[in-house]
Amino acid sequence: MTNLDAVRLTAPGLYTAAGVDPASLWEALVAGKDTGRPYEVASGPWPGTDTVFLVDDPDAATLGVHRRVLRTSEKQARMALYGARLSLAGPAGRGPVGGERWGLYLGLPTVDEELLRFTALDGLRAAAGSPDRVAALYAREVPPFSGLSHLNSTAAAHISAAFGLTGAMAAYSPFSDAGLEALIDGVLSVAEGENEAAVVGAVSPKVHPLLFPQYEELGWNGATPGEGAAFLLAARAEDVPVLQDVSEHGGTAAVRLAGYGRAFGAEGADRTAAIAEAVHTALEMARTDADGIGWVLPDAVWTAAGEQAQRAALDQVFAGAAERPAVIGTEPATGVLGPAHPLAHVLLALHGLAGGRRLAADGGAVREEALPVPRALVLACGARGQVCAVVLEGAGR
Repeated sequence: MTNLDAVRLTAPGLYTAAGVDPASLWEALVAGKDTGRPYEVASGPWPGTDTVFLVDDPDAATLGVHRRVLRTSEKQARMALYGARLSLAGPAGRGPVGGERWGLYLGLPTVDEELLRFTALDGLRAAAGSPDRVAALYAREVPPFSGLSHLNSTAAAHISAAFGLTGAMAAYSPFSDAGLEALIDGVLSVAEGENEAAVVGAVSPKVHPLLFPQYEELGWNGATPGEGAAFLLAARAEDVPVLQDVSEHGGTAAVRLAGYGRAFGAEGADRTAAIAEAVHTALEMARTDADGIGWVLPDAVWTAAGEQAQRAALDQVFAGAAERPAVIGTEPATGVLGPAHPLAHVLLALHGLAGGRRLAADGGAVREEALPVPRALVLACGARGQVCAVVLEGAGR
């Protein structure tokens, strides 16, 4: 039987251009801190801007792994491993982490590595009868372990191996809804007794020249990309007092996923209705209504159609509310994080719920203020019409 009340969200691990925890991101948004970095590659700067929101590529010492792991992964997999390490640092300091009842649920981006050039493929075909020429071409044209580094599944493999997570697990890809899909199913796995705990996370694609053509093909609206990873732990309520408040990065155990709604494949005019319906489903499951939401963290949609549909859906949902909630996200300090963006919003909401605070737009700035009701709504709107909505609620132990 599903009992969402029995699950708590804790142990936030957040790696963005603003820092390595939700508090740093919160402070960067309020201070209006410039977290962008110059970006220039052979093809020029990212279109429309000279800066993007990059993070440092974690090294082997930071990740706590052998240097060979770096050769069998790409940057987005390493960002994911670092996010998981940030999240589990506290729980691991208090007791055993991992085992056959610890699951892993990941939202992963598309693979954005360049594949072999056609000239290289033609060369390999021409040299097929000469093993020595083939070996020479491979040594020159094929990066070591390129086959492994092109698999996003290496992110799941490295995290599972590093922490001994051998319970039920799943991965979702490639759009922004993937992070909330991971959250919902990870919480359900604990609520239904499949796992005792579930590590939930999502990672952005790394900023790469080939990322722009992917975004452009899907209707990119000019949003600036960012890099990062967001992780947390879904655990049984009775286990949370042991795990809470042990991370140096703070967080709260007294937050739960109170309700969720999902829709798939909604396009055109149907997308607004699908988003509104998913939100209404989440509110109903959370046993509340539009007046029961104090903060909305919308998806950082990077298509004009998606942005318009999300805005129209929120107008519909909150049209009759006595007071519209604050609507604000993290883009000014993080850029657009793909699958990691809605989950980064979840962690920011956890931080706000812990202190009874929220962020709100103040002209072109961001201000901190009291959260009028202890609930936040987080949205994800995938480029292919996928929709997820979750209601987060403060809860006693």
